[in-house]
Amino acid sequence: MNTTKQAVQLPVLEPSRHNYDRLRVCRKCGRFTILMEESCPSCGKMKLVPVIRQARVQTLRRMFNELLITLILTIAAVLISPDMRLMALFAAAGLVLLVALFLVQRRSVEGATLRELGRLFRRQRSDIYDGLVEDQRIGVEEVRSGHEVAGYHILRQTAVLVQNDRLRLALLSLLQNFRLRSDMDLELDSLITRDFDPLVAEYIGEMARIKRDRIKERSIRYIIAHEPKILQMEQGWSILVSVTSAMVRMKRYIATYPGFIRRYARHLPKERFVRLYRIVQADAELLQDALAQDLEVIRHELYPNDPELDGKGALQS
Repeated sequence: MNTTKQAVQLPVLEPSRHNYDRLRVCRKCGRFTILMEESCPSCGKMKLVPVIRQARVQTLRRMFNELLITLILTIAAVLISPDMRLMALFAAAGLVLLVALFLVQRRSVEGATLRELGRLFRRQRSDIYDGLVEDQRIGVEEVRSGHEVAGYHILRQTAVLVQNDRLRLALLSLLQNFRLRSDMDLELDSLITRDFDPLVAEYIGEMARIKRDRIKERSIRYIIAHEPKILQMEQGWSILVSVTSAMVRMKRYIATYPGFIRRYARHLPKERFVRLYRIVQADAELLQDALAQDLEVIRHELYPNDPELDGKGALQS
């Protein structure tokens, strides 16, 4: 574990409604990128636009072509009409059709844009992948040049769309070099790998200490599934106690994983043990579990006659 961590300020990854919101495409060379530069990283032209805007432009162009074809057909029908009565009839019918088509298009433009975006992703999947791989290469080069924070931010942005364990471990490896704080914009669930890796366990333990509200179902299941391997780590015991300490902030986790909590309850900091004890005492179902019996034993051994363990008082999360 790195003991010479850097004090840094990590950039905030602004939240977006959709994962693809950060993806842009160059209208000049077709390069896809998540980098927030003003100019295209490939051709240097200032032609980058969000992919959703590109899809909207293509949708509007297609709709315009539909209107234009309808207009041309209407004009052709009028021109070949044998008499004035048919000319007027075709002109009126064409006008009604144009208005109806325009109204339908206007109501459906948002849905049509999303369908066009889906087609763009399917049609240019390889180009998108190549662009994101190139973005990752730029991020790695930043790290190798000593700009670890900038490289981390680039790789983190690509991880929104490129989700694989190799990239997750690269991000975790970089995070190990930083002195993490509770005020930092840090993620957890998106960095958990499919298989066990000490980097993941160490990061979960760190998050349990500085941002315990990030400890949720996915990280808890990961820790429990790999508990024997974590115990073999140098800091494994500390990680498991820290995660247990974070879990007791919610009764749901206590009720779902009482067996795991039992194994580390004795080693909780006092204020976390007090919270756990009070939650169990206040719940009739939890009182029937073996966890309640263990807590009573721990209470009598470690905190005899302690007024904080009388079941009263406000709970701290």
